[in-house]
Amino acid sequence: MRLRDCILTCAVGWALAAPAAAAPGVDVLSSPWKGEWTSPKGFLYYAESHLNVGEGGAVEGHFQWTLKRSPRPSEQKKLDFTGKEFVRGRFDAVSGILTLEGYQKEDPHGILGLDKYRLLLAENGQVLTGMTWNNGSWRGIFSLTR
Repeated sequence: MRLRDCILTCAVGWALAAPAAAAPGVDVLSSPWKGEWTSPKGFLYYAESHLNVGEGGAVEGHFQWTLKRSPRPSEQKKLDFTGKEFVRGRFDAVSGILTLEGYQKEDPHGILGLDKYRLLLAENGQVLTGMTWNNGSWRGIFSLTR
């Protein structure tokens, strides 16, 4: 089993097995998170998230991205460039599942696309990880910690 498949299998099993009483409150998403996004094609981005959870679990915020690795020769000169993706979605505090979708970007260097996210918050409130749409393949892996 490949590492990517193992991570996704564990995340789903973790979500199903987690007791509802252990779920952190919605305020746990409010502080900045840092992590990485990778794709099978060889992209690597560093990310910092800024999310706010409102009434009914509505989430709005943004990811600040930094391109660290690209398989495209034309993008080698863009390494370490940054851009911002604005996202919105929902957080279910009982299951710890965060669903987001990018809807706008500030991307002066053309390094970003808009993505969709299916993430799981660990019971300890310190890890947020899962998969992303990645242009339809659902093979992007995104993991954040605080």
